[in-house]
Amino acid sequence: MLAAAALAASAEPGDTAASRKRAVKAAVEEVAGYLGNTPTIAKNSYIDPRVLDRYEAGTVIDLPKARLPERRQAALEKAVLALLRDD
Repeated sequence: MLAAAALAASAEPGDTAASRKRAVKAAVEEVAGYLGNTPTIAKNSYIDPRVLDRYEAGTVIDLPKARLPERRQAALEKAVLALLRDD
């Protein structure tokens, strides 16, 4: 979920392979920092590869705009589930 949010909020335009690579690297590092793990562990053990695949294909979640944290969390979870179900 954190990786999907990080990729959706990325400052990288994602219009070139290099910018997508930078965005993925930054998202993986953000997740790793949050979890207290290395980027390799985070990517291989905690980030669903479909999130990265969808990003590479040009699909990201819409970040929720809810102000209450619990509503924002629920909306973020719903958006990620929809992203993962999109086959």
